[in-house]
Amino acid sequence: MPVRDRLNELHQQLELLEKEKKPGKGSSVKKMEKEKTMQAFLNDASKIESDLVKMKADVAEIKKLQQDMLSTPFQDKANVTKYESLSEQVRMDATKIGTSLKSLEKKYEIQNLSDDSAFTRVRTQQLNTLTTDLNLSTNEFFKIQAEYVDKMKSRLRRQLSAKGEPIDDSKINTIMDENSYSVFTENYITDVSNAEQTLRDLEGRQKDILALEKSITEVNQIFKDMNLLITTQGETLDTIESAIENTTVHVEGGKKELQKAREYQSRARRKKCCIVIIIITVLGILALIIGLSIAYA
Repeated sequence: MPVRDRLNELHQQLELLEKEKKPGKGSSVKKMEKEKTMQAFLNDASKIESDLVKMKADVAEIKKLQQDMLSTPFQDKANVTKYESLSEQVRMDATKIGTSLKSLEKKYEIQNLSDDSAFTRVRTQQLNTLTTDLNLSTNEFFKIQAEYVDKMKSRLRRQLSAKGEPIDDSKINTIMDENSYSVFTENYITDVSNAEQTLRDLEGRQKDILALEKSITEVNQIFKDMNLLITTQGETLDTIESAIENTTVHVEGGKKELQKAREYQSRARRKKCCIVIIIITVLGILALIIGLSIAYA
């Protein structure tokens, strides 16, 4: 809410009211006393207004600090200290301003002064304005405080729910009363540490799984190569076995042929012997015939 400096405005209103007044019948001393009273009232009101301006600025700063603290789980101790200090200062300022307004109203009560309509209007307007500003600033302060507490409680409920812990208002209020700020930071830091540790474990497991997968792939490839080699060797062994079987068949056939050759050789030898015997016999007969022929001759 924008804050205006009303001191000049009040002086202008006072000058206009003085111009509108008819000349009085009182003495110049009485007129000077009225002017001093008006000036003193304006000075006191101006001091209260300055305190209100400062209070509004503190409320705005508190609201900004609340937004900063809600936007991050890591609470800056300087911000926390400043927030608590400003909150206490606003409460003290509100009490001080309220007391000052009551004192101002009592100090410049109408019945204690001469009947002066101009001063009455200025006094009433200024007191109403200051009182309204104080009420608005105080209500704004308590409103943002209540909203901040509700948001912090909602945040704590989410954290407790995420951790699987039971949630009830008494427990939340106890945590808030014991430490309104560090509980969120500690929970968050713990969660982050646990998450980082879990992530490191998962990364380690992933590396082991990838290494195991690589080993399984290599073993699978080895089995495929062995299967191919066994298949190839099996074909070779089948070829060798077939050749051995064929060789066995050929050897058996060779044995039979050799047997036949021996029989043929034996038969040829006998035939040669018979032919030699026949030739010798024929030659003997011829020799005998020739010999007998020569003898007779």
